[in-house]
Amino acid sequence: MIVAGVVVAAVVSFVISAVLYATPPIAALVSRTSTPRPGIGMPVQMLFVVLRGLLAAGVLAALLVAGDRHGIAAGAAVGAIVAVLPVTILAGAIVHENVPIPTTLVHMTDWVLKLVVSGVVLGMFV
Repeated sequence: MIVAGVVVAAVVSFVISAVLYATPPIAALVSRTSTPRPGIGMPVQMLFVVLRGLLAAGVLAALLVAGDRHGIAAGAAVGAIVAVLPVTILAGAIVHENVPIPTTLVHMTDWVLKLVVSGVVLGMFV
């Protein structure tokens, strides 16, 4: 059941990112302020997003199992706690690498949503 939860959470995570980054104002902002890596096509990028979703969901599932936590509320809580990590890293990108704040806020929003929602999804399976 846990493996199914990880897969479902990864798919939901992918959909969240797809919807967020396809929203016209966000798509315009990201295209203005980001430089795509040359030579990496869209299919490879999308596969990478799915793999990251699988890894993140796997970590959340492992934390839920290790902590003997079950249910939607526990999943949401674990997702929110883990979301502190990408928020901290992205805040560092603002301070140390001069990444534009609006772009960073989009990426923070993406990760916080994905981790909390993935936690909720996993809570239904664990």
